[in-house]
Amino acid sequence: MSQKRARVTWKQDCLVKTLLEACIHEVTTYGRLGSSLKATSWKVVADRLKTEHNFIVDKKQMKNQYDYLRGKYAVWVKLKNRTGNIYDPITNTFNLTDEEWELEAKSNKNVDKLRNSPLVYIDLCSQLFDGATSTDLQSWGPSSTRPRPTEEFFEHDFDDVQCTQMEPPGASEESSAHSKKGRKTKRQGG
Repeated sequence: MSQKRARVTWKQDCLVKTLLEACIHEVTTYGRLGSSLKATSWKVVADRLKTEHNFIVDKKQMKNQYDYLRGKYAVWVKLKNRTGNIYDPITNTFNLTDEEWELEAKSNKNVDKLRNSPLVYIDLCSQLFDGATSTDLQSWGPSSTRPRPTEEFFEHDFDDVQCTQMEPPGASEESSAHSKKGRKTKRQGG
């Protein structure tokens, strides 16, 4: 017969901070499994919470808090990126009317999480969830079933670029060969 887990509370900010820091360390060091941590990483996070705070939790309890924070962060990003200066960075709250909150809640069930309490440790949430959180219907995230968009990046080393004068159209092959020979001589000598 299975033993019922004790209900845990994450009301102490220090627990949330340790969870986020430990998750960031694990993701940075060992990567993700989908949009979450790898099983071995969850064990490390649990050990850190136990060692630093004598807070004993299992993987499911940590994952539930992780998912809660990720959902709350996604709503925070969406609202913060909205136009109209509704975000107040001093109070870390959003200036919305009750009607606006209700309208937002219809499109996202996680809005009430943010309405009732501000997001803590925004910088840590950003480090952990940016790139792992899809905040739009057409967005891509590690757990997306859509193909990952590709970005092309070319690195140029302009120190190796040599500027040469181009020959006008119709120049003879002899003059072209002569100028190439001259460039080779300059490269070898210089």
